[in-house]
Amino acid sequence: MSQPPPPSYPHPPSPQGPYGPHPPGSWQQPVPRPPLSGLAVTSLVLSLLVCLAPLGLIAGIVALVRIHRTGRRGKGLAVAGVVVGAVVTVLAAFLTVIGGVRFSTWESEGGSTRGADRNGSAPGFSVHDLEDGDCFTPGAGLPTVDGQSITDISAELVPCGSAHRAEVYGTFRVPLGSAFPGPAAIGEAAREGCAPLLADIAPDPWELPRIRTFFYFPQVDRWKSGDRTVLCWVADPSGALDASVRQDRSRWDAAQLAYLDALRPANTAQFGKPPQGPDSDFAGAKAWSGRAAGSHAESARLLRAAALPESARTPVAALADGFEASAAAMRRASAAPTVDAFKEQLTLTRGAITPAMEAAARKALGLELPGGSGLSA
Repeated sequence: MSQPPPPSYPHPPSPQGPYGPHPPGSWQQPVPRPPLSGLAVTSLVLSLLVCLAPLGLIAGIVALVRIHRTGRRGKGLAVAGVVVGAVVTVLAAFLTVIGGVRFSTWESEGGSTRGADRNGSAPGFSVHDLEDGDCFTPGAGLPTVDGQSITDISAELVPCGSAHRAEVYGTFRVPLGSAFPGPAAIGEAAREGCAPLLADIAPDPWELPRIRTFFYFPQVDRWKSGDRTVLCWVADPSGALDASVRQDRSRWDAAQLAYLDALRPANTAQFGKPPQGPDSDFAGAKAWSGRAAGSHAESARLLRAAALPESARTPVAALADGFEASAAAMRRASAAPTVDAFKEQLTLTRGAITPAMEAAARKALGLELPGGSGLSA
């Protein structure tokens, strides 16, 4: 279907001919330019601002629709607003994903790099590439605040036989639903899941350096993509670790292993102690105290059942008595009505199990004492 030709209008003759420009003062006025679309300008301005880029993208789309309908100028500005807004929005989303890993920490007293085919010093190697047994240097350093969010997720693998800043001691998948439960819930699950893994690789906490335990866990974007893996790791806040924290069970005899394995439930409870005290999280502290009470009672039972030499039975039995008293105090703390009552009961556990009691049991079994004295019975 063709369109009719535009109407023609008579005009006075021109000195340059009938098709030349009109002379000054001609009766024909120039056609006015349509107004500029303010929404198109707004779109481009918003798109250049990272936090407002999504609004700029939307404004640009709306401006294009209105320009097509009203005939206003600014189509190029609207198109630029749409393109720039889309690019900035995608980049911002990408940076949010890669920066969405969090540190979470709590305090615990206490051979070669795996995957030789992995280039842990190459650009792009990150905490997502770490595996159980890796020793590494975190690009962001050690966190100073629990739950600290990081944007630098780079990591460099370091042989565990040389000085290194951190070591992965285990990984596990969080047994939570598909909906993102939030950092607090994942952090609680991570503490409970990481604690037994540390007890597995380090049966004797007395031989550990003064370390802190940390974990990485997925944030909402990685969670939605199916990532449920928690990375459990340790570091010495005062400096580098000189050797792996993993301990070789073959260096202990049967009686020593029986003793160390009996203490595993109590050690697991200590490793899983939440970072917030009762003043910050009273409910969380009481819940942990209830779990720890059961762990201390189990250690007492295992100590009494262990096959030990005659010379070790008396100090080990005294230690078992101490764990039973500690379990009772922790049970009372878990039901305490106030923070002060909780602290009062928890203080009783320190008197129930003293370093001197543990040192006596270790000496009777020939286990190393603090300071590397290695005293034996």
